[in-house]
Amino acid sequence: MRISLLFFVILACHRPENPMLAQKLVNDTYGMLFEYPQHELTLTRIWSEPGNAIELEALIDDTNAPAKARFIAAEVLFLYEPAFVKRHGAQKVARIYAVALQRSLIDHLNPWGLLWYNDSVGEVGSVLVRLGEASIPALIDLLDDYTILQGYWGSEEATLGNAARFRVRDFSAYYLSRIIERPLDIQPGDSFTVRDAKIKAVIVNHLLPNL
Repeated sequence: MRISLLFFVILACHRPENPMLAQKLVNDTYGMLFEYPQHELTLTRIWSEPGNAIELEALIDDTNAPAKARFIAAEVLFLYEPAFVKRHGAQKVARIYAVALQRSLIDHLNPWGLLWYNDSVGEVGSVLVRLGEASIPALIDLLDDYTILQGYWGSEEATLGNAARFRVRDFSAYYLSRIIERPLDIQPGDSFTVRDAKIKAVIVNHLLPNL
């Protein structure tokens, strides 16, 4: 979608953030996200409200805004104005998504993928993979987080995903392995100890050789 020159002028001059929009996003005022078919309808409502296009971009730069509001802003912009990544920087956008993962800003884990269970990164995890090398610093920071995440929805996905006891570290390592194209070769039955040994051998030793 093209944005007029006037939009760029307004965006360049725009500084104040809209706390009301941020609060609406946090409170799911526009509708639910990552629940279908409501998901895209919700993104459309957010984008279509007058004035929101500029305010959404302002949220990307506002490090004091709620993390959930910044994450939703990025999701809307990826759908309607993907060129925002170039304007704000891929590393900044990647960090927004890394925080969303670490803080479980989505009600369920399905959008982050089932990792080595079916070789999937999910629709949201795929954003970090697509951003490529720009995602590496943010994902490396998550390697030290051993928090177990639970909350897959559905029948088979819930059974497999919740039993896997994926940690933040596992998601991070798996996305990194896809970015640097070095398979982790973790198997569904691998213990945390085995997982960590493979993560160290494939990811840590490659990206952080001095550790």
